[in-house]
Amino acid sequence: MAIRAFLLLLLFAPLAPRTSPSQGEPPTFSASVNLVKVPISVFDVDGNMVDGLRAEDFRLWEDRAPQEIRSFGLDTYPVSVVLLIDTSPSSRKELKRIRAAATAFVQGLDTGDRFSVISFDDEVTRILDWTDSRKKLDKALGKLRAGVRTALYDAMYLAAAEQLKNVDGRKAIVLFTDCLDNQSRVGFEEAARAIARSQASLYVVSKTAIVRKEARSERRVVILNDIYRRLFGEDEDYIEQFFRKREEEMTGLAEETGGRSFFPTDYGQIRDVYAGVAREMKSRSFLTYVSNQALEPDSYHRIAVECLKPAARVVYRKGYYHLPRMPYNPRLSAGSFREP
Repeated sequence: MAIRAFLLLLLFAPLAPRTSPSQGEPPTFSASVNLVKVPISVFDVDGNMVDGLRAEDFRLWEDRAPQEIRSFGLDTYPVSVVLLIDTSPSSRKELKRIRAAATAFVQGLDTGDRFSVISFDDEVTRILDWTDSRKKLDKALGKLRAGVRTALYDAMYLAAAEQLKNVDGRKAIVLFTDCLDNQSRVGFEEAARAIARSQASLYVVSKTAIVRKEARSERRVVILNDIYRRLFGEDEDYIEQFFRKREEEMTGLAEETGGRSFFPTDYGQIRDVYAGVAREMKSRSFLTYVSNQALEPDSYHRIAVECLKPAARVVYRKGYYHLPRMPYNPRLSAGSFREP
């Protein structure tokens, strides 16, 4: 079943009270304003983004309470993107194509955007810190090497809680993965909460459609399948169930954060998927509203948006944390990144 992840605060701006007025001047006051920014993309039946929309084409609720939409428009602010790349054994033969896909993604970004690259297998390695240099990207991608095991959830957690810590503005994590994990010190839900509090949109490029058949011969998957069959019976395809659950978890988390998931069927499609994600990211719109709800620090608030124009799909961030507290896990401290 899909794991419904916890969602993200995009933007709020509490205004500090003014200093005491000088003698003879009338007192002035300012109120705390909780401005929330919701990234949103609207698609037609052919999968193309719908243009020409206006604020009055939407209705919005927070915690089931109607909200007044203040603005709607194209989000042209620079974006900070973490490329999170699975280099576990299932990637060993296709590292060249994975490098090409990452390069295609960065080529789709604009001047002012920046990116970092984190790989994960047995360990989580930050192979490139924040930069806008394509030359540094090429050099870093040359360091990708396939490992033996997979610390997927540790990588998700560290990308959110450490790499995106103190990063303001638009944020995204683009995760390339087979959705398998056998090495992490944190679980999926803890990693999902970290992504929620980081305020980043998650885009998942899953290679499960590619590796399903190969996985049936992998020792870790065969052992798991045998255990399930002994416990629950021999008639079910537990490998298929396992992959479906992982896909649902990742898809649910991506959609909750305002991102999306993609399932290419061969490695040749991955470059186009990455390039498409970059185009979509740079063509996103946003809605803003001032919350009329009582907001406590680190409290979660659900968002619902309705598009009044014909649309096949509306993708938006479905909630946020007010004044989120970033998680701290002593098992994954700031020094948990392995540097190449």
